[in-house]
Amino acid sequence: MTAYKKDDISEGWVSKISVDVVVLGSINMDLVLKTERNPYPGETINSDNFEIHPGGKGNNQAVALGKLGASVLMLGCVGRDDYGRKLVQNLRSNGVNADYILEVDDSTGIAFINVFNGQNTIILYKGANGCCTVDAMSPYVDIIKGAKILLTQLEIPYETVKWALKIAHDNGVMTVLNPAPARILDDDIWPYVDVLVPNEIECKGILGLDGDDVTYEAIIRELIGRAVKNVVITLGAEGCIYNSGDTIMRQRAMATKVVDTTGAGDAFIGGLVFALSKGRSIDEAVLMGTRVAGIKIGFMGAQDYVIDPSGLI
Repeated sequence: MTAYKKDDISEGWVSKISVDVVVLGSINMDLVLKTERNPYPGETINSDNFEIHPGGKGNNQAVALGKLGASVLMLGCVGRDDYGRKLVQNLRSNGVNADYILEVDDSTGIAFINVFNGQNTIILYKGANGCCTVDAMSPYVDIIKGAKILLTQLEIPYETVKWALKIAHDNGVMTVLNPAPARILDDDIWPYVDVLVPNEIECKGILGLDGDDVTYEAIIRELIGRAVKNVVITLGAEGCIYNSGDTIMRQRAMATKVVDTTGAGDAFIGGLVFALSKGRSIDEAVLMGTRVAGIKIGFMGAQDYVIDPSGLI
């Protein structure tokens, strides 16, 4: 494994890095097909559009932060391949510090995405993202300790996520977890999560719930009872529901013509975390996330949106 700025590691410069937000997460290349509908099992259908876009939840969220002008650094892994090199270049072109992304022997992660009627289905190949082990990330522990916020997801090894959240929490760094893809989370992870941002499916999956007999408010209160400070459940076109202290609040989505929802949740999280990094309240952060997501869904691809941060915060 080698970092894109490996000299800094050997010379001890890592401890001198200071950024507002560290994003620890997945870095993928998205292969996107656009169809009129999803195919049935055993069926072949045609697509009239194929595009390649940078993706991965961690990558998308870091780029959203970079587009907003945040001081943001990405930690993660890519392969020694053309996709990996292009993804690192793309992060840098969007204002993200990509110097400590590791280049590994596995191939860069891939997401196969089918977009139909403004919605999407996704199949992931984790590839190099699976190399984001605790051992691989431990040389960068001082970068995490020196940040204002750590933002992470579940597209990299779970033990690495738990390790990073604890390191950040124990050093006074605000932690934001996007629990995607959903899985049941261990009880000992909750005290290390300041802000939890699942969607309407993930909020049930992380607690091992199924069916429609539980309300979002009940889920939020259950998670608060487990020591999570703020829970923001994104609901797609319905906006989101969250807690502001002990009060359950709703935020409507922006009225926007939908082109592609791929990466909308990541754009929301980028906006939310950017506002939090500027010391804004959870209410202001949720509104910021809503505005950024509303802009994103007017564009094709998870990252190919244009945003003017002035006036958003």
